[in-house]
Amino acid sequence: MTMQRKKMVIGNWKMFKSASQASSEFSDFAKLIATKKLNIDVGIAAPSVFLADLARRTQNSVTLFAQNAHWANEGAFTGEISTGMLQSILVNGSLVAHSERRQMFGETDESAGKRVGALVRSGMKAVLCIGETLAERESGMLKQVLTRQIEKAIEASGIRSANEFIGSNPSSPLLSLAYEPVWAIGTGKAASPVEAQDAHAFIREVLSASFNKETSSLLQILYGGSVKLNNVKDYMACPDVDGALVGGASLIAKDFSDLCEKCD
Repeated sequence: MTMQRKKMVIGNWKMFKSASQASSEFSDFAKLIATKKLNIDVGIAAPSVFLADLARRTQNSVTLFAQNAHWANEGAFTGEISTGMLQSILVNGSLVAHSERRQMFGETDESAGKRVGALVRSGMKAVLCIGETLAERESGMLKQVLTRQIEKAIEASGIRSANEFIGSNPSSPLLSLAYEPVWAIGTGKAASPVEAQDAHAFIREVLSASFNKETSSLLQILYGGSVKLNNVKDYMACPDVDGALVGGASLIAKDFSDLCEKCD
C-alpha cells in the first residue's frame, strides 16, 4: 500500500524583516504552531543572516530552511553558504532555484541540480522550485519546461539512486518540488486549483518516468504563487497538491499560522 503523503507548508520570507522583527515573528509563529498540534510539516525559509538565531527558537515545531545552498563543501564562493555551514547551525534544508533566483541571479537547471545533490547527500531537505513564465504557458510550452527543469536537475545532481532522494524516512522525503507558475508569484494572480492540479499531476508523471512510480508517489509537490488564507484550502483539496510554498502571506505570525491550520 502506498504511504499517504504528509502535507508540508513553507513560508518564504524572501528579503524581508530586520533581525529583531525576524526573532519576534518567528518566536510567535513557533509558539502558535506548537499549540495547534497540526498533522502537517511546517517550515520557514529565512534570510541566512537570521538562521542561527532562529534555530534556537524553533521549539521543534517549525523546520528551518535556507533560501539557497551551494554545492561545494567550502571554497572561494563569496556570498554563498554551504550545506555544512547550514547543518552547523541546525538548519534542516533549503529552497533551490526559486524563480527569483532563476530570473534575477542566473540560476540554471544544471546549477539547481548540483545544489539538490549537495543537500540530499548531506541528508538535508531540498525543495526544488520549478515553473513556467506566462509567455511559455501561452505558447504551449508548460509540459516541455517542467520536464526539462526536472530531468536536467536530477541529472546534474549526480545522484542515481531513487532511494537517496527519499532518505531514511519515507514520510518526509529529502527531495520535494514546488510548482511556481512564474506569472503568479507576487502578482496576486494565482493559478486556479484545476490549473495547479493539472500541472502537479504532470510533474508526478515526469517523476515516475525519471525514478519509478513508487518514488513519485512519495515525493511532496507544493504549490507556490499568490497562496493566501482565502484560497489555500482549495489547493489542498487537489489530490496531487501536497502543500504550499507561501510568500507574502507568511510574513505575519498569526496570519501564517491560520493559513497552516487550513492545510491540516
